[in-house]
Amino acid sequence: MMKVGDRLPVRACKTDGTVYRSWTSTIESVTADSIVTISPAGESVFNIKGEDYPLVHHYRAYYWFDKFYNLLEVFHTDGRLYHIYLNIASPPTFEKGIMSFKDHELDVSKVPPGAAHLVDEDEFAEAVLKYNYSQEFQEKMYAAAREALELAENWKALPCPFGENHA
Repeated sequence: MMKVGDRLPVRACKTDGTVYRSWTSTIESVTADSIVTISPAGESVFNIKGEDYPLVHHYRAYYWFDKFYNLLEVFHTDGRLYHIYLNIASPPTFEKGIMSFKDHELDVSKVPPGAAHLVDEDEFAEAVLKYNYSQEFQEKMYAAAREALELAENWKALPCPFGENHA
């Protein structure tokens, strides 16, 4: 059973299951609908080659069990909100204490106070061909992206989870 304060390994995967990024976060909250994790600047993130790229910002990540996106609040190390970023992705799955999700390449980016934008449509177009996404699946991902755009526009970030300003 996952609980607040537990360390949780996370795996970001391509559609075919290939792990392209991995890290370990701390659980900030768990509900019946979602899990929220936090990661401080300096935390190790490993790429597909196993190379370590420490985080340069603080992160809070929201993963909903019934949504095809996850949301990142990205903070400067002084606690100011820097970026809201949503990955269009599968809901998370859990196996042997590891949380994984499949990244479907479309993303939504908002750098406050600017507007939210759909990004990486070129990567999605490549994934459509590489993974043979059906028309129905493509439409489902664009519907998730539209929902994510609206969410990003109206998102109210919590205070930075690290530093003197943390809740």
